[in-house]
Amino acid sequence: MKLLPALFILAFALMPAAAKAKTNIDACLSKSKEYFNEKEYSLAEKTLNGCLKTNPKNADALISLAGVEMILGKFNNAEKNFIKALSYLNAKSPYKAYIYSRLGDIYMRKANLKEAEKYYKTALKYEPANINALVGAGICEEKTGDINKAVEYYKKALAVDFTNIVSRERLIALEPDILTKEELLRTMKERNIIDPAAQEFSREDMQTLSKMITAEKSNGIEYLSQKYGGKIPNGLIVERDSNKVYVRKMLTITGYNDLLRKLSSDAKQFLINKGVSVADLFTLRDENRKPIFNDMGNLTDEGLTAFTKMLRGEKSYYRPGEKLPATQKEIEMQVRNLISQNYMEITNTEYAALMTRTQCSENTLRNQLKVRYVDIGGGNKRYFVFAHPDALEPIRYPYLYVQQYRQERRIANSEAPVYGNSFGLGNGLPAKLCKKDGTLNWDGMPD
Repeated sequence: MKLLPALFILAFALMPAAAKAKTNIDACLSKSKEYFNEKEYSLAEKTLNGCLKTNPKNADALISLAGVEMILGKFNNAEKNFIKALSYLNAKSPYKAYIYSRLGDIYMRKANLKEAEKYYKTALKYEPANINALVGAGICEEKTGDINKAVEYYKKALAVDFTNIVSRERLIALEPDILTKEELLRTMKERNIIDPAAQEFSREDMQTLSKMITAEKSNGIEYLSQKYGGKIPNGLIVERDSNKVYVRKMLTITGYNDLLRKLSSDAKQFLINKGVSVADLFTLRDENRKPIFNDMGNLTDEGLTAFTKMLRGEKSYYRPGEKLPATQKEIEMQVRNLISQNYMEITNTEYAALMTRTQCSENTLRNQLKVRYVDIGGGNKRYFVFAHPDALEPIRYPYLYVQQYRQERRIANSEAPVYGNSFGLGNGLPAKLCKKDGTLNWDGMPD
């Protein structure tokens, strides 16, 4: 028995090089899987990068690494590794559908629907029953306005997996647009929107159905259940059992009205607790100048949206005379004006880095260094720096700091640096543009 370790070492030493490499990579992949299962994603990433040093062309390691990178939000790296893996797979590899489907997810996150749809459809050529690709393609079609094609993809996904929740929820949300007249009559009767003997429904009935479906999508039934201590009274919802697999709970008109009353009551109490007087409740408006409560004291459609935002801590109601945020059209006009004046938009993260690196206060950045922002409501802003090639110092420095920050991020993410064609980089930026009190540390500041 004591000879076994020695014999194992000897056997390993006598293995062909290819077999040793396979043993090493298998052990490495196994270790990364352990970290992944323990949700230690950074350690899994580090381990997989080590695996690839042993065998840079190992498709399993590349695919696994790309999947981990997606979880960590490193989508550019994930895309590169998925594409590398494709070059090492044979034509009939079952992994191809998975990779193309995940590439579709990456481009969906980038809001590039055209590329996302292309990848999802490529995945379906390799595996027509790929659930992720079917649902992804359906979402792309829906977002680009082809509801019929979207429905086709969602139904195919349900044919593969009847319990797929995303497809089912999307089909429910689209019901007012896709159901036949007979199907609409049936669901309206189930919900008691119309009389059981009715053969027609009105435009108002359709609007009511849409509102009820929206309420269900926004967890309205769960809200009612909570209000009633976990058991909703009879008559407020109806259950439809689909093949004993999926039970769909739907609001009746009575349930919807009860939900609206309870939400309205909660909204009023919420606002009173925030210091709004009872007399002012019915004068409140949302950011689009729409009333939050109607004459009956219930939340309007806009009020429901505003109340949801209130619960998330967003500013979504305004008293009479209170300054309202700019409309979307006004925001877009402000942005266009700034860009036409040689301003460049930067992210909130870049703006925070700019403040940290320059040590300047917001007042100094805005009033002396021409940094601008557009208020988009809810306490959020879009920031811009002056990027004209002939800008004088120190006005040109905010742009340079941002470019330097971007280059550092690109290098950290192993991306090729993209240099600005106006100022360049590495021109000896001051360590701190401002003093500790946030004011400009610049004797030559022009008047």
